[in-house]
Amino acid sequence: MRPAGALAVATFSSLQKASQACQRLDGATLVVRNLHFRALEEDLLDAFMAYGPLREARVPRVGEKSRGFGFVEFFCESDARRALKAASSGKFAVKGRPVAVDQATPKSDHVVAAPEPAQASEDGASASGDESEAAEASDAAEEDNEDAGGEESDAAEDDDDEESDDEEASEDKKPDDVAEGRTLFVRNVPYGATRKALAELFAKSGSIESVHVVKDKATGLGKGSCFVRYSSADSATNATMEAWALDARPLIVALAVDQSTASKLRDEVGPAKKRKLEHALVGGDRRHVALSREGLIQKGDPAAIGVPENDLKKRERARQEAATKLRNPLFHVNPQRLSIRNLAPHVDAALLKELIEAAGVSPKDVGAVHVARDKVPTVPGKKPKPGKSKGYAFAEFSSHACAMRVLRFANNNPELASYCVPRGKKMGSEVPRPIVAFVVEDHRKVALRQKREDDAKAKATAPLDGPSRKERRREKRIANRLEKKRARKGAEEVPKAPRKVVDDGLMRDRADDRAVEQVFDAAERKRDKKRRKKKAPEQDVEYAYKAPQPAYLASLKKAVVAGEGRWFE
Repeated sequence: MRPAGALAVATFSSLQKASQACQRLDGATLVVRNLHFRALEEDLLDAFMAYGPLREARVPRVGEKSRGFGFVEFFCESDARRALKAASSGKFAVKGRPVAVDQATPKSDHVVAAPEPAQASEDGASASGDESEAAEASDAAEEDNEDAGGEESDAAEDDDDEESDDEEASEDKKPDDVAEGRTLFVRNVPYGATRKALAELFAKSGSIESVHVVKDKATGLGKGSCFVRYSSADSATNATMEAWALDARPLIVALAVDQSTASKLRDEVGPAKKRKLEHALVGGDRRHVALSREGLIQKGDPAAIGVPENDLKKRERARQEAATKLRNPLFHVNPQRLSIRNLAPHVDAALLKELIEAAGVSPKDVGAVHVARDKVPTVPGKKPKPGKSKGYAFAEFSSHACAMRVLRFANNNPELASYCVPRGKKMGSEVPRPIVAFVVEDHRKVALRQKREDDAKAKATAPLDGPSRKERRREKRIANRLEKKRARKGAEEVPKAPRKVVDDGLMRDRADDRAVEQVFDAAERKRDKKRRKKKAPEQDVEYAYKAPQPAYLASLKKAVVAGEGRWFE
């Protein structure tokens, strides 16, 4: 028997193999009759745990009084057969009292075997009422009402008709609680909520007969909905008018509907669900929407114990953001790419690769690991420095199995607190933990990024038209050396152009033109010479000495004599 709140996760290489495993773990249910009225679920566990792991053991009650029988549900059908064989010897006892153990009969067999509704026993009538609850559960929580998870309603559906074979059947027909408006259907229930907590909560509106939590068949955890049955319709009506919340999560409360109404609702949404299931069988949802809830931890869940309040708020914001994006059909969940948030500033790509290796993933299966950082302006001539970390990173993997393994290992792992606490800072009472989830991407951006990568690869592998960069740089160096050598030698030597063959008549015309130009130049020079001769010659400038004033000389002499100098006239 698994401990309360425990959960094991098995990752398969394909959806078909996982489906086969689920079929093998469908299990089987045994009915235990002649049970002691003081026998509890723990007594059934002690008696049947020796034959294999149990999914659930339950004892139906009316109020607090046992009804004298119980049910034991095994994970594997082979374990149930061994327990049934051991009980057939007649020496099997529970709480010191011999009991009779038989295979539970499916609900459909009871419906076919019943000739008239009026001949149904009291327990059989209760099964029809609980059947309506299970139908509503399958419509709202997508669960098969025949395997809803083992509460009192399922117990009545499975084997109450067999119990009527051994016990006296009642003539009166039990009233339908759904038709009388005494049953509530509650949604948005925390996954870790228990029947006791729900009963204590809804008991504020009146006396409660039973609480049925809709559970997931594979994990045994709640699926987010439940049924609450009151003893009176007024209590149920008053409960729908109040605002309910459990573990800070608001609950959506409404009156449960009967089986016919539930069937109509299923028929309306049935084709869409059918297409979704058919698509899952041939390879799963192409958008992988179900992966957006992988690693989800909310307030009130067993995994949320010890998680800081700030981390829960971050997870809730991330969940709402992913849900908003996935409303757009252009967004999808990448099954091979993870986002790692709540990281400390010192965590870089190298440390993240060490974390991935610690999860058991080979380095060859790890793709790009990118830490988001602030942009830093580049300075010409200097190597750019990495910017400040934004606290989150992305990692790509070669397969979905590797990504899932890292998510299971790192998400909410308290042993990885060193990746979330900055260096030099002491860890307080609430230690932050990594937040790992699959990345929700935009199909348009992914296509654009893929196009850029393909263009870069094509450009790198395409043949070059002309000399390469290395050859062009070599030619430039040679040209610079020749230029410097010519500068040292002097003027650049220009090769003489070859003489062109010209017509003799044209050459004579050019010679005549040069002769005429020479005559005109000589006449111009002669005129310039005559103009220079006519110009007056320049006169020489004489500079005359002007003697200083006598008063100035007298003051100067006085100053010289006062300074013990000698004065000469």
